[in-house]
Amino acid sequence: MEIIFPKLSSIAYADTIIRSCMAAHKVKKPLTFIFENTTWIDPFAITVIAGTIQCCLQSSKMKIKYIPPKDKKLKDYLSQIGFNEFFHINGKDIHKDTSVELTQLTALKPLYIENVIDLIDSQMQLSPGVTDSLKMSIQEILTNVFDHSKSENGCFACAQYYPVKRTIRLCITDFGVGILSNLKRKYGVTTDVDAIKLSVKEGVTSRPQSAGFGLSNIRNFLKVNEGTLTIISGRGKINFYSNKVKSYNMAKGFEGTIVNLKIYANKESFYFLTNEEEYLF
Repeated sequence: MEIIFPKLSSIAYADTIIRSCMAAHKVKKPLTFIFENTTWIDPFAITVIAGTIQCCLQSSKMKIKYIPPKDKKLKDYLSQIGFNEFFHINGKDIHKDTSVELTQLTALKPLYIENVIDLIDSQMQLSPGVTDSLKMSIQEILTNVFDHSKSENGCFACAQYYPVKRTIRLCITDFGVGILSNLKRKYGVTTDVDAIKLSVKEGVTSRPQSAGFGLSNIRNFLKVNEGTLTIISGRGKINFYSNKVKSYNMAKGFEGTIVNLKIYANKESFYFLTNEEEYLF
């Protein structure tokens, strides 16, 4: 089976990429992942595709072939970010100052979280309170993956800074049971979209102990930053912008959860928490 990825493989083409990756899970014959005409790829596509490859290899040990991009810059980038390792092709990360390499996480890895925070902190002016809040929020998102997603492969994470557009993109993808499965019994929600909307509210958690601030804190930070939080789970996809929310019901559901952040890296702005000297959120 051949899977051809779009020229711009990004979250803007989430439906196409998810449809292709979910189809790959269903087949029991050799797969060929074709990036021949791809010229750009973001952390969303990187984590979803890498996770798909790992799931296919683990479930059926099938033969997988990789046809790299013709575009030399993209081909080198995928090698350097760690993407090639999922095809068992060696690569070396040389973008330490602008990226956090693609990694499969099966347990909390404090150093990886620190690397993500260091990347964000290096491109923005953040108070210690905001830095700590973001660190705890990312840690809680990952904790939910390991405690409740029931994913046999943990999750896949990747972050990249784009200096021309002055944005940072971070994506965390798991192939577990999804948000609705975790929240429907406790909160009575019945659709993926409603479950996603509920998940960003403060204090909402499937855990009995106090928690539920990871996504809500991220959401509040991005409201001020004017960035975008995108969450995909099951057939639901929601873009949380600074002043509006857009919901979609996807034709092909994603078996798991994707949390994607687009952060504007403006060094001229200084971010504080409400309990510090200025108001942030």
